[in-house]
Amino acid sequence: MMNSKIYGKLAVTNLKNNKKSYIPYILASAFSVMMYFIMDNLYRNRSLVEKGSPLAIMLSYAAAVILIFSIIFLFYINSFLIKRRKKELGIYNILGMGKGHLGKMLFLESVITTVASIIGGILAGILLSKLVYLILLKILHMGGKIEYRISLASTGMTTILFGAIFILIFLYNLLQMKLSNPIELLRGGNTGEREPKTKWIMTIIGILCLAGGYSIALITKEPMAALGKFFIAVILVIIGTYALFMAGSIAFLKMLRNKKSYYYKTRHFTAVSGMIYRMKQNAVGLANICILSTMVLVMVSMTVSLYGGLNDVIVTRFPYEAQITSSGINQKEEGQIEEIIKNMTKKNHTVTTSQIRFHVGRFTTVYNNNKTKQLDMMAAGDYTNSNAVDLVMIPLSDYNQTEGKNVKLKENEVLLYHRNHKRTHKKSDTEALKNKKVIQLNSISYKVVDELDRLAIAKADTTSFIDG
Repeated sequence: MMNSKIYGKLAVTNLKNNKKSYIPYILASAFSVMMYFIMDNLYRNRSLVEKGSPLAIMLSYAAAVILIFSIIFLFYINSFLIKRRKKELGIYNILGMGKGHLGKMLFLESVITTVASIIGGILAGILLSKLVYLILLKILHMGGKIEYRISLASTGMTTILFGAIFILIFLYNLLQMKLSNPIELLRGGNTGEREPKTKWIMTIIGILCLAGGYSIALITKEPMAALGKFFIAVILVIIGTYALFMAGSIAFLKMLRNKKSYYYKTRHFTAVSGMIYRMKQNAVGLANICILSTMVLVMVSMTVSLYGGLNDVIVTRFPYEAQITSSGINQKEEGQIEEIIKNMTKKNHTVTTSQIRFHVGRFTTVYNNNKTKQLDMMAAGDYTNSNAVDLVMIPLSDYNQTEGKNVKLKENEVLLYHRNHKRTHKKSDTEALKNKKVIQLNSISYKVVDELDRLAIAKADTTSFIDG
């Protein structure tokens, strides 16, 4: 029976002897831990991110995608590591160490690498998350009042999740060792590669997932709906990419091999045969490179575009330099506000070039096109429903004044202006409000006398999330 202390000594010795392999493995593991910790820590910073806000949703999606990618990536680099170690484990086995003893040694090695990776990753995350936090504040043009803090919940969650990943990796390595006999372990690094089988089911799954992911991205037009479907599309594309690299590439190469007119040529013969074996070995690595490259290109281009076009968005959504809104006031108080505006402009030597004043009633509604075909009141500011409509009412007198017209309406008659009428999206739901002769709000019906092509107080807003 072996002394229990010897397992620890062997584990440390093995890590030292294989440092050229283990140092990159620990660094890669620590990097994965760091990336997840930074995202999760930003998500849990309530002074920066409000719960349920678009930024919170995007950060939670980013953390989930990083976690999924980390699982695949860590299993991939571990497969190379355990393949290099098989010969060494075989020698230990022949010299008298049973597989139970080898399992204990592997367990201690896994504990050391896991602790080093998690602690190193979290410490690096703590150091770099402040930099990421400041960059995010700079991009969002937020002031320095927002407090930066390290979340203990993020530290705990990161430790638990990546601890579970490393436990699964250890169990996988243990299974690999249990299923191999001493001779196979000795020849582990030099075993000839068998020709990979054609996995048609995985290939079809890959095609369907990739097609589904890109279809969601192309078909979804409404921004609020896109936010919820974004995560599903990303997961489908990741699964589809891995499946097509691992199975689809081999299926395609075997189809080329079966085509004799193409395969039996000097250039194609060795190239196709070699690629079949190379894709078996390197499919996951190529898929990782593909996904990482795509993520970097998409995120950098999207961030630069949004940041560069920020001024254009502001000009489009806020066409006036100043806006004064008041509620629950009478006519006398309106006059007082008008006097304040005159005094302010005079004091600051400013000339008012364009001024529009009107009364407004704003409601958040939902258009039940498939049921009652009417506008139903809902909670103010609740835009989670894809059929949400921003309903704005102004008095006829204000319309005539701002437009310089003299239109007259009878009881329950309205003029209708569809704010987003220039938007191109599916011709259903809220789009069906156009060209309607009657608008029904709850139980009251309004006859549409005319549809307006323009309205000075509400220009067509192509940046709005919902119809209005």
